Amino acid sequence: MTFLREKSINVVVLCILIAGAWFRLTWYGDLRLSIGHADTRSYVSGSQAPLFSWKIFAGTRLFTTNIFYKLANDEQKCPSFAFSSPSEGLESRRANQPCFDKIALLQNILAVCAWSFLAWMVARRLKNPVIKIVAATIIIIFAYTPQIAEWDSLLSPESLTFSLLLIAFALLLEIAFGTVGASDKKFASLRDRLLIPVFVVVYLLWVFVRDVHIYSILMSLILIAPLYLWKNFRQSQTLKWVSLTLIGFFILGSVSAKASLRATHYPLEHAFNAYIWKYPQRVEFIKQFDMPPRESPEFQTWFDANATKTYGLFLISHPGFVVTTLWDNTDQFKSDFIQPYFVTKDIQYRDSLIKIGEMAHPQTNAVFVLDVLFLVALGFKAFKYRNGETIVWFWLAAWFLLTAVITLVPTFFGDIDGTRRHIFPSVELLRLFMWIFLFPLLDYSEEKFGSL
Repeated sequence: MTFLREKSINVVVLCILIAGAWFRLTWYGDLRLSIGHADTRSYVSGSQAPLFSWKIFAGTRLFTTNIFYKLANDEQKCPSFAFSSPSEGLESRRANQPCFDKIALLQNILAVCAWSFLAWMVARRLKNPVIKIVAATIIIIFAYTPQIAEWDSLLSPESLTFSLLLIAFALLLEIAFGTVGASDKKFASLRDRLLIPVFVVVYLLWVFVRDVHIYSILMSLILIAPLYLWKNFRQSQTLKWVSLTLIGFFILGSVSAKASLRATHYPLEHAFNAYIWKYPQRVEFIKQFDMPPRESPEFQTWFDANATKTYGLFLISHPGFVVTTLWDNTDQFKSDFIQPYFVTKDIQYRDSLIKIGEMAHPQTNAVFVLDVLFLVALGFKAFKYRNGETIVWFWLAAWFLLTAVITLVPTFFGDIDGTRRHIFPSVELLRLFMWIFLFPLLDYSEEKFGSL
């Protein structure tokens, strides 16, 4: 009976995912419709770098988007794209455009697969049938309401950012739970030997979507490091291979970002104009690092070589500035993040969908407080009970939360132009964190005390 019950619940969850996918694929119009913005042309030009070349990493854009936009880098076959510029009051209709239709279709299909995969993986690790169903339902609502779904039509990296990270996290969740109960060798099963390389590839593809993602590698290595305290992990060749691979690609990402100058031309120039040059004391701090006069011919060379490191040191040594600046801009972190790029009159009942989405995407900074409380609660359970499942949930929560934070802060301070679009993925990940990790807490409480 228990077996049949579990199977029937899985069927219900699967039906929810199929129904959600059908809604998502049919409700928002032709999946090939797309719209570009001011940065789209740079993704097209960046993709023209030869595949096996240094420029594919160190060009105007990063490796993953360069590969992705090779679908539309033929100027004769792909002459133009529908364009929108919200800052200038220009909001256009999406269009079915040669070459770009493939990019939009791929973004939409990948998004549906990623969100469905995440919902399935989270639900299958929960025990209570009601909580399983609710978890899958809320994740699907979170994904398929306009706050997220409409961004998949934009010719920009936001859709890829979500899809690749969610797939990577779902794989990581499966791998992490696969270690629970293993007594001799970690990652010894065939399934794990297959899943781990797939996770690494997907994760690294996500890393090379945006420069700020590179910092998450350091965070991942820090979270991996304590695992070496256990003999079984310490003796695992797979874990060593993963660690060395991440270190290698962190070096590659750092070197390629510096060589490309894409961080200094123009994001950091904008940041320095906003946060440094107007304030004499801050300028004096920067001068400590051998900065030549701004009017001198040597300045631009110094800036290209040292701006990223110097600005990073400034932020680290001025935590008061970081905290007060974030505090003064809290309104940006509770934005609705509704896309402003294309006209949406053809989407039926959109206002109702937005209202439903507002329940899954609460526009309040209380979300960040709840995230921390949930992480602490999971940490407390892991420390108190010290069983494999509670430790895994805590480790995964720490990885997810720190990934969102470590991409949010550099994004916010790294460029003042287009801040809302740039911080959108990180803030929404923090909102998603609240839902994903609420359910393990409810599941564990129900198992202990029984209420559902």
